[in-house]
Amino acid sequence: MVDGLMRGPIVAGLLVLAAGGAEAAPAGTPNTEAFLAACVADPVVTDEPGFAASGGKATPQLYCECIAGKFKDKKISQADIDMMTKMHKDEITDEDAASYPALEELMAKNEGFEDECKASLGMPSSDDDDEEGPPINEEDIPQDE
Repeated sequence: MVDGLMRGPIVAGLLVLAAGGAEAAPAGTPNTEAFLAACVADPVVTDEPGFAASGGKATPQLYCECIAGKFKDKKISQADIDMMTKMHKDEITDEDAASYPALEELMAKNEGFEDECKASLGMPSSDDDDEEGPPINEEDIPQDE
């Protein structure tokens, strides 16, 4: 009789644990949900002209998911992912920059991930959309007479 009474709560408890475990990231896996939300909402991303150049193949969601996947593949730390989340939210302060000695290196890595994702989605890379053009030589500038 005790077995029949206890079976229901035990099964229900196991179902709750199984459902909760399915949603949680495995230990050691970085959480990129906040990054994805910030990336997809960032006007710098959403206004990217490369989405039109991809012929509809690329969307901000796919692009940001690709970058988040690179974070996981390259085993980027949660602290670095959090800093990139702050970047997309435009919340990096001077104090953050001063206390985060590898910020420039992180930004360079992130740009590399962005270029890889742009290439895989058929978008022009950062190098392709260089609006500044070649450096101007002062001798080539006409002098006022």
